Amino acid sequence: MITKEDKEIIKDIIGHRYAPIIQDELNESKEFNKDGEPYSTGQITNVMNGVKHAVIEAAIYRVVEFKLAEEKKRQLLLNKM
Repeated sequence: MITKEDKEIIKDIIGHRYAPIIQDELNESKEFNKDGEPYSTGQITNVMNGVKHAVIEAAIYRVVEFKLAEEKKRQLLLNKM
């Protein structure tokens, strides 16, 4: 479950328009709801607000890891210049 503190940290890393980014990750990973439809941004927002959902939470943390790795690469590149 994502806590308020987690949510703020995640938003700092991903940005305040996080739902479409996470939705893209879910779609790319071919993870859909029980009806075979893409998870809605509303569902993603609910999970960010504390509703438990293992699949969406995993996607959120994958996006966070990707963004952190991207930032690390960026910093390495800037430090070489």
